[in-house]
Amino acid sequence: MEESFKPSSVSVNQLFGDPKILYRIPQYQRPYKWINEQVEQLWDDIYDAYENNVDNYFLGSVITARPLDNSPYIDVVDGQQRLTTLMILFCVLRDNFSDINQGDTENPFAIDIDAIKAAITLNNKAERLRLFTHQNHQSDFSKTILNEGATCEIEQYFKYQLKNDQEPIYKFRNTAAIFKEKLSKMNSKERGEFVNYLFNRVQLIRIDCSNRDFAIKLFQVLNDRGMDLTSSDLIKSYLIGNLNTIYKNDKNLLENYEKIFMADWQIMEETIKDSDINLNDLFTMYEYYLLASNPKKSLTEELQDSFKNLDPNIVISDIKNFAKIYEKEILKTNSKIIFSFRYLRWTVFWKTIVMTALIEKYQEKEELFFELRRFYYLYWIAGKTLSQIKQVSFNTIKAIKEKKPLNYIRAIFNNKLNDDRILTLVKDNLKSKEIDDEAWIKPLLIIIEYNLIDDSVCSFIRLDKDIHLEHILPKKYKTYKEWDYIDEIIENKWLRSIANLTLLSGKKNIEASNNPFSEKMKIYSLGYSENTTSFRISQHILNDYNNNKFNKKWNEEALKDRWYWILSQIEKVLDFDCTDLKKEGEPN
Repeated sequence: MEESFKPSSVSVNQLFGDPKILYRIPQYQRPYKWINEQVEQLWDDIYDAYENNVDNYFLGSVITARPLDNSPYIDVVDGQQRLTTLMILFCVLRDNFSDINQGDTENPFAIDIDAIKAAITLNNKAERLRLFTHQNHQSDFSKTILNEGATCEIEQYFKYQLKNDQEPIYKFRNTAAIFKEKLSKMNSKERGEFVNYLFNRVQLIRIDCSNRDFAIKLFQVLNDRGMDLTSSDLIKSYLIGNLNTIYKNDKNLLENYEKIFMADWQIMEETIKDSDINLNDLFTMYEYYLLASNPKKSLTEELQDSFKNLDPNIVISDIKNFAKIYEKEILKTNSKIIFSFRYLRWTVFWKTIVMTALIEKYQEKEELFFELRRFYYLYWIAGKTLSQIKQVSFNTIKAIKEKKPLNYIRAIFNNKLNDDRILTLVKDNLKSKEIDDEAWIKPLLIIIEYNLIDDSVCSFIRLDKDIHLEHILPKKYKTYKEWDYIDEIIENKWLRSIANLTLLSGKKNIEASNNPFSEKMKIYSLGYSENTTSFRISQHILNDYNNNKFNKKWNEEALKDRWYWILSQIEKVLDFDCTDLKKEGEPN
């Protein structure tokens, strides 16, 4: 009976010197991803072991599988990043340090230029490592690394190029540049000794599997033992494994379906490449959408159970379309209500609910989004955490998939709000005299701003250093005699309240700072940039000033009017009754 797998302890020299083994990175693997941090770490680990004369330093494991075709190359299921990085190191040595150990005639195990070339190609014919992750990756690897002399001239690359996961050519050369710099700092003797150590005393465990399906399963088991693999990697390998199982008796059909699978996977990756989510986020959202309930197991286990009896190509096509809907309807939307969701903490939940409504073509979609925003913002203002909204979020996903009417979902929200006494907590927090350091205050003012803007001119307001929370009555008002009508009673009551806050851009906020009210209004209207403040929420103050309301002063009467106005705006955006607060007329 054939063994399912066979582990072997091999040196780097044996790994790349075996006359019977050539390696290829199959198309279901990720492209080469290592950048400075990982390359530096590998170098430091090996160099530290060399300096400390560690005997048989263990570099990790490599899992291989016998190919389905008759190729002389075996598939690398795990370990491709290390193998590719080591191959780049060999090519740098070949091209730039051809005199390696040239004078060492005493050590029979010294690694010279011929040994290094033999690690790169077998019998000067076959490349020891080939990349099939994409149709152009092998040609890029050959042109920039494998071809003799390719690493002699190495360009510098920008960070944005290294971030491009679909174009590993930049990472190939970046890794070569790192190795060339480090090797150049050594003298000839040290360089030779280091290379001898690398080839002869650095060890790996190579696990040769009888078939790819078993290799992928082993890969998954080892991940559960702590190997550095992501959930999306495991899901990908699981689906590829299912393809192998379904079409194992028809190699041509399998090859064709694998190509379709990989094309869809790459489109999916490309779709979210520059977005605000990563692959694991995408799969988590997809998991929540499928389950419509709180997961009982890990992301990988839940999705594997869900995909068990499904065609992998249909699965990946569905997830690809899921990503495209996310890109179009959430990432690139002009919807003000979607904009307002993006400030919330519970990102994966609101996104999954919105995605569910979009995919299921929920008829009362816009009304649902308004209710969802209301629910989440009230819980945020009330000071609640994820645990309080989690189950309701899953119940909402389930209700949307079951085509429940809006009144049914609204009842879910309202019952929860009542059970947790959220409305009372929100009122207490809104009327606080010290509200300016709350994480939700700036987003709340921004969604009021959205409500004041016409849809045709609305764009997303980024919550960054350029958007400032402006104290209309400044914290250092005592610096100017123009504020002498403000006493400490007014200060203590109003300074940090919601009535004394508005939005300004960074530049205008710096200009306004602690100026008298009249100077602030000049800056609001013109400033150094010679344009009126773009925020309607701030223009409202300027309009009152220009209309000579409150005698052009920011006094307690003006603050009480602002109090009423802000609460009226909150009533509109959150459908929250502020009648009691407006009657009270001031914070407490």
